[in-house]
Amino acid sequence: MATKSNRSSGTQHNNRGVAQGVTLVDPITGFPVCVKEIDGEYRLCVDSNVTLDNVSVDVDLDPIGDGVHIGDSITGDTLVVNPDGSINTNITVDSKDGDNIAISSHPEANQIFSEAADTLTNTTNKIIYSYTSTSDSTRIIKVDCVAFTNCIFRMKIDGVTKKIKVSEAGRPNIEFRFEENKPLLNGEVLTIEAQASRYFTNNGPYETFVSLEGYLCS
Repeated sequence: MATKSNRSSGTQHNNRGVAQGVTLVDPITGFPVCVKEIDGEYRLCVDSNVTLDNVSVDVDLDPIGDGVHIGDSITGDTLVVNPDGSINTNITVDSKDGDNIAISSHPEANQIFSEAADTLTNTTNKIIYSYTSTSDSTRIIKVDCVAFTNCIFRMKIDGVTKKIKVSEAGRPNIEFRFEENKPLLNGEVLTIEAQASRYFTNNGPYETFVSLEGYLCS
């Protein structure tokens, strides 16, 4: 004949002085369940795995109080944000790889414009324009020349020829352009000389016009 027990599996009765206590044990391992005091409350402590499904988490980060960094996983370097919100960057431009970089125009206050009109009365070489730099920061972008006859233009700096171009009756405008913006040091003189290929008294004198565009770099 079977004897009925009044104890369920997983429950162990222990005598604790005058009061009877209860200890919870794992029915499989037989280990007791731990009870710990946390913030003044007694809680059951268990090891468990929690799987969350379709959970939406909103995180509000404070740039002052929260320590959040963007960094390189290899070097450990982190991104630094300046007080004005900008960041410092290093840029490598390689024209062989097709990189392009745009350079903004110079401030209007630093721009240089100069021009001069003259005439040619014979086929003798003549200085029709002269510009003297007043700063080591002078940069020349281009010089445009016009002559209403076939003409040879020579651009010189301190008397040394740097470029020569020829205009024709159907193409009276020529341009001396400096892709790298030619430096002109303080005291250096840029001159344009013109020489008519031929001169017809009935058509002369021939008008010329020269304009220079440049800037002072900061």
